Amino acid sequence: MTSTRLVDLKAAVAAADGAEGWHIAASVHLPADEALAAGPPVLVLMPGGGYNRHYFDLPAPGFSQAGHHVSRGTVVVAIDHLGVGDSTELPGEITTLPTVAAANHAAVVTILDRMRAGSLAEGIPPFQPGAVVGAGQSLGGHALAGMQAYHRTFDAVAMLGSSMAGTNLPLRPGRTVPVPDGATAEQATLARMAGADWAWIFHWEDPDAATGPLPPDGGDDERAALAALVAADIAAGVPARRTPPPWGTAAYPGFSMELMMPGALAEQVALIDVPVLLASGERDVCRPPAEEIAGFKAATDLSVFVVRRMAHMHNFAPTRATLWARLDEFVSHAACGLTGLTGRD
Repeated sequence: MTSTRLVDLKAAVAAADGAEGWHIAASVHLPADEALAAGPPVLVLMPGGGYNRHYFDLPAPGFSQAGHHVSRGTVVVAIDHLGVGDSTELPGEITTLPTVAAANHAAVVTILDRMRAGSLAEGIPPFQPGAVVGAGQSLGGHALAGMQAYHRTFDAVAMLGSSMAGTNLPLRPGRTVPVPDGATAEQATLARMAGADWAWIFHWEDPDAATGPLPPDGGDDERAALAALVAADIAAGVPARRTPPPWGTAAYPGFSMELMMPGALAEQVALIDVPVLLASGERDVCRPPAEEIAGFKAATDLSVFVVRRMAHMHNFAPTRATLWARLDEFVSHAACGLTGLTGRD
């Protein structure tokens, strides 16, 4: 297995008014030098609402998505959106989609430049990144759509549990949420949010979950770790955090609500002209695949992947490795000849 090194950094980005600098916090997970010398692909991971970049490196063996990809020779960059986590704190009226997308894009460009220059950290040699793939979970997928539409940041993009057609909250069997007659799409969404069983939407649980598919080295210890992580996440409050866990945050970008509405991302989605992977759990917030793919009018490759026995927060699911393996394949596809298509500035 490839060894892993972690570099935490803050990338300076220009403020919207140009008067005062902001920064984006990032964790760069690196394989061994021999993998770097080969020009490895780079996977940029962006978290959903209520989560920070540590969602991709959960503190239990077998639960680090970043570690999984790095073990296969991919460089992983996990970032906190502007206004979230360890990035610059800002009021919601500033963290619009265009502003967050511009800041995230600038941070990715800076980090890639530092890889080439050998200035990531002491002891990390310079290397040439291969294909650069963006993946955003939930709200992170909305930010990703903005980055790709406005800046063409990536060679390929993966939206993970992130509806591009309009967030659709599943309803727990036996539960009803009244929506007033004549309600607008926004009013209906707000009504469903108010009556949603968020713990059920976020985390998979069924009679088989404790004995579900686990890595070869899993077993009772891993099942206990899964239960502890899920319990800690729910106890912290979902989606609104009371006391955020290490992988959580109480801050949300200002665009978080508006982009849940039907059609809110139609303009951005139509501009994406690279390969696209739309991945979701069996119980998630996405619409039927036919609705989700309809807006991608320029995508050069379009795939849909649904993972059984997985709810919205994929990295807590017993089947999380299935999704990670599919993302590995997507990254490899991008690395096999799709570099150089984007217009990064």
